[in-house]
Amino acid sequence: MKSNGSVYVAVVFAVLFGYFGYQWWFNPARAVKRRLGEVAATLSAPASESQMATVARFAQLRRYLAQNIHVRAGALGRELTSRDEALALAAVWRPSEGGWDVHFADLSITLESAAAARAYLTVEVTTPDPQGRPTVNARDATVGLARQNGEWVITEAEAIEVPPRP
Repeated sequence: MKSNGSVYVAVVFAVLFGYFGYQWWFNPARAVKRRLGEVAATLSAPASESQMATVARFAQLRRYLAQNIHVRAGALGRELTSRDEALALAAVWRPSEGGWDVHFADLSITLESAAAARAYLTVEVTTPDPQGRPTVNARDATVGLARQNGEWVITEAEAIEVPPRP
């Protein structure tokens, strides 16, 4: 009887290990969240970043964007419709000379299908003020993602304009 109990416990642990392994690695929502974290890390830059490090960052960012990405933001005044346009805008974006950290907060992911997802999030950009204290600028956004060639890529991004308070 003791042997059957050990087999039962081993089977239960194997099932639990398989379930949590799937949730951690293969779950599409976790894969989308992981990809968005990689995008945020790639958009962040230290204060003394070399030009080669900047080029490497943008080469990495290129992998995360779909060729025909659509970016809409009220501040832009127009819609970007290609990866090259989006990368060009990101290359000239300099929120601070002292470096910056991009973080996606309040992340909510909706899987539309096995190959499409939408994320609702707050983009937080932390920069140092002249005294060196962190200053956070936050904007709400929606991001559409699609699974292409086995990888999640961003197909659209839109900044959500929050109406001014009366």
